[in-house]
Amino acid sequence: MIDCAVIGGGPVGLVFAILNHSNQNKIQIFEAKKSNALYQDSRALALSNGSRLILEEIGVWEKLKKNITNINRIHTSQVNSFGRTLLDAKEFNEKSLGFIVSYGDLMKTLIEKIEKLNNVEVIYETKVTKCFDDKSLIHLSLQNKNETKVVQSNLVILADGANDKIEGLELQKKIKPLNHSAIVTKVSTELPHQNTAYERFTDEGPIALLPNKNNKFSLVWTGPNEHIDKLANLNEKSFLIQLHKSFGDRVGNFKECEKRISFHLKHSSVSVLHPNIVALGNASQTMHPVAGQGLNTGFKDAYKLNKAIKKFNDDKDLQSILDGYKKSRSGEQRKILDFTEILVNGFSSDLVGLKKVRGFALSFLDITKPIKNSFVRKLSYGE
Repeated sequence: MIDCAVIGGGPVGLVFAILNHSNQNKIQIFEAKKSNALYQDSRALALSNGSRLILEEIGVWEKLKKNITNINRIHTSQVNSFGRTLLDAKEFNEKSLGFIVSYGDLMKTLIEKIEKLNNVEVIYETKVTKCFDDKSLIHLSLQNKNETKVVQSNLVILADGANDKIEGLELQKKIKPLNHSAIVTKVSTELPHQNTAYERFTDEGPIALLPNKNNKFSLVWTGPNEHIDKLANLNEKSFLIQLHKSFGDRVGNFKECEKRISFHLKHSSVSVLHPNIVALGNASQTMHPVAGQGLNTGFKDAYKLNKAIKKFNDDKDLQSILDGYKKSRSGEQRKILDFTEILVNGFSSDLVGLKKVRGFALSFLDITKPIKNSFVRKLSYGE
């Protein structure tokens, strides 16, 4: 018998376990992958200032800082049009507007913190294959290479996007295919990044360059499926030529790129139809990466849920606490999905005259301090 079972040992599941450990006697985290596989992932993650505050609260930020690249400026523009917006951290009395860290570095720091907690355990190479609820208890069937067993838990956290493979788990999903894909890689450029991130809107979709370690950029290029498929199939030289043609000269020539990974994009939201099971992060919603809100929304999920559980006492049962959390967060998540959808649709449409409107909008944002402040608060703190 355990107090809390977390399905998925990624960043969101680990952050929730660290936040929540003082409220529980025993937390177990079930992760399907091998432990060392989680450290090898070099994908770039964008962290907001809101996420920084959460990571500071759980005591990992200072150690993580040495592996982080600060985003001090964000330059937003569109191809073949006037108008641009420049956001500078100094203008908003912030040290940075955001941060870039590799998945592996973040995981290593979080696991090291977990290993210091006596009541939290990560169990690797273990899949949850079945679940069913019995009054206030959730029964989980676990499978690893040696055995199959069943555990009971008062609370189950879904923090793994592959939750549809669990037999007996009842979910209500809303999925909206975007007919867009993303291609991600790291690129080296002729000019140094100087801690500036670029968001360049093209007729085919946005190109984001995020400053990374060793003076490289992390590239996130999104667009219609057919366009991204063509880019993915180009050789390195042709890909870099096309990138320069689409992005422009702000960072000089693109010299090299690492392995490219492409994937389809979708907006999705998930409701769990079990009273004592809660979905967090990508298990709860997925969104377009244009505003870099995915992981940060997951961390905010974990923080808000832990805050709600702290109110659990004899006067209020756990189920009513969880119901309240689910209702309040679903509204907030909807707003974030709407925000990213407006950005994508507003800057990807090629309707006649809309490019001029976008140019005026970027220029207006650049010179209008209150709106600029509100936009930065939204990006940095999700407010």
